[in-house]
Amino acid sequence: MNTMTKPPKIVAIIQARMGSSRLPGKVLKPVAGKPLLWHVVHRLKRSQMIHQIAIATTTNPRDEAIVEFGRQHDVPVVRGAEDDVLERFAVAADAFDADIIVRVSSDAPFIDANFVDHLLTALIAQDGDYVLLEENANTAHEGVDPVSRRALEKLMREAHDDPVARGHVTGYLKLHPDFAKVVRAAAYPALSSTGGRLTIDTPDDLTFIDAIYERMEANAGEASLADLLLLLEREPRLRDLNAHVRQKAIVQDGGLALIRCDGGSRFGIGHIKRMIALARALRDREGIGSIFAVNGTADATAPIISAGFQCELLDEASDDAERVHELIQTHTPDLLICDMREGLNARELCEITASVPVTAVIDDASNRRLAADVAYYPPVPQAVALEWHGTICLPRIGWEWSLLGTNVKALPARAQSPRPTLLVTMGGSDPANLTLRAARALANLKPQFRARFVIGPATAGADRLARRTEIPAPNFEIVTGVTDLAGEIASCDAALCAFGVTAYELAAHGVPAIYLCLTDDHALSASAFEQAGMGLSLGVHNRIEDSDIASAVLALLSDAGRRKEMRTAGLTTLDGLGAQRIAADLKGMLDARRGIDVRFSAAG
Repeated sequence: MNTMTKPPKIVAIIQARMGSSRLPGKVLKPVAGKPLLWHVVHRLKRSQMIHQIAIATTTNPRDEAIVEFGRQHDVPVVRGAEDDVLERFAVAADAFDADIIVRVSSDAPFIDANFVDHLLTALIAQDGDYVLLEENANTAHEGVDPVSRRALEKLMREAHDDPVARGHVTGYLKLHPDFAKVVRAAAYPALSSTGGRLTIDTPDDLTFIDAIYERMEANAGEASLADLLLLLEREPRLRDLNAHVRQKAIVQDGGLALIRCDGGSRFGIGHIKRMIALARALRDREGIGSIFAVNGTADATAPIISAGFQCELLDEASDDAERVHELIQTHTPDLLICDMREGLNARELCEITASVPVTAVIDDASNRRLAADVAYYPPVPQAVALEWHGTICLPRIGWEWSLLGTNVKALPARAQSPRPTLLVTMGGSDPANLTLRAARALANLKPQFRARFVIGPATAGADRLARRTEIPAPNFEIVTGVTDLAGEIASCDAALCAFGVTAYELAAHGVPAIYLCLTDDHALSASAFEQAGMGLSLGVHNRIEDSDIASAVLALLSDAGRRKEMRTAGLTTLDGLGAQRIAADLKGMLDARRGIDVRFSAAG
């Protein structure tokens, strides 16, 4: 390029779309009060060498929001196929007659214009096609890759069918350094330290970046990367906010999971909560996005959307197999994960998942499991007794595979109190009105304890139930609108609960519990908890008397030694890492099916 008669025209092209698998709509989410995309544009404008800034997005209708952002901020936008990033860059380069393109990630809010100019200067001086820092030079800077127009055109001609070239553009040049002329820029000492993750892919990344701005007391766009690195050297604990998030690999796009689960007023929200936990582990630790397909009622979708995941509510009148098949055809997921009580049978699951690399079921005793690749269970009697002859499905059975709906943190042992606190929770929907039953049973006990009744968010007539529950005794407290029990669990000495996902969460936090069971199946599962010493099962609720509930609660609250034993049993049996284990296991199975050797990262 130093052979040109005039200086090369340099165009920064920001790669942006609303359909991020790990954090949908992230490019317009606010960072220090401004959209993330605004930060990228704002910082690029400080470059002394870039002549034009543009955005390359897709033709998907949801990306109209990005087009509108461009109009509002006077940044031109070009659009192209959603599955072909390379083509979008080629169209943009042609539209602006660029000689050099700076490929810019839209998730990097701390771009340093001087560093970009440093790379461009080296690229032009050495007449290169692609530029990297010199060997063994470290940098905390992420999100920019200068590349020549001729290299881009060669990628279109000779590598357009390669998935890495189509999806990552300059990533192909990293994997194939002989494809084009790669030159080296000198080390950049000002940004040579490593600052952890400084891009935004997940809600935890957003929390981290906002915390950085607040700590630096900087206005939007004014926190310099160099100052940020100095702050992280002084306060390294800030990195803990998103240290667990993994960068997606360059040789594959992480992947996508379709999660089919039940939830809402008829099913409760336990399955929803634990699937959100699994989706977070897939996203934050394995780089795999998730889309939910929910059979149930609209209230089940709120926590999913709040957690940052796309969700579709299945029409009760539609055929489940047909609808899931349509979603598979539309989204081409790499994983199908089923946590459901009704719907697809084994034959239907086998037929619709022929194109899905890995299919998994969670805690499923039906024949549907026989059509899956892997099935995960706690060691309850029903799971241990299942037959697996004649199937390729791999059963994973053990407490280590238990999925929880809350984040388990080590809680300090509570000091013994003369007036212990009893948490009463009957699930997200309480279909059998067990909350009222418990209130009636406990009303006649002497008020030597404090009872906290948590009424689930999907419970029908929750307000009316709250009023009726509060009447029986002055030591009763009513809590409504709780979507995460972690706070309540942390402040109680024991619990009375409907057996379900909550029983696992209580045990993992070391809270001794008494279980009321809705069905014989629940009672059988609860027996495993009782055998492990984590709780006490009273059996199916409609076969016991109120006095049985009262006497069991009184005995447990009066016996501090027994509660201590139950606490120890819970903490040593359930470590709360089931979601992480399952996510890693699924990722390993998926990589094995793909035959992938993940050797490179997308950073750098």
